[in-house]
Order: sequence, then structure tokens, then C-alpha cells
Amino acid sequence: MLFKPDAYIKDMKLDYVGLEIPNDFIVGYGLDYNGYGRNLRNIYTVIEENN
Repeated sequence: MLFKPDAYIKDMKLDYVGLEIPNDFIVGYGLDYNGYGRNLRNIYTVIEENN
């Protein structure tokens, strides 16, 4: 479904790509970060806060 072209290192052509996204860490819609964010209805980019 999601494709990160900057992170893709294989020499294989993909037949189907749902959406190209930047090489950021994402959560939501089944994707999680340490168990958090999996149940979100949308997909979000994780932004690290520097304190």
C-alpha cells in the first residue's frame, strides 16, 4: 500500500504502489510504534520532540 522510494534498496520493479511517501516513521491504520498508534483510523508521521 505505501512505498518509500528513498528506503527501497531492491533491484526489483514493483507492479503496484498505493501511495509514495517520504522515508518517515508512520503510525496508524495497523502500523504502530511500540504498540501505540495501531488503532488510529488515519496514517500519521511520527515527529520526535527535542526537549
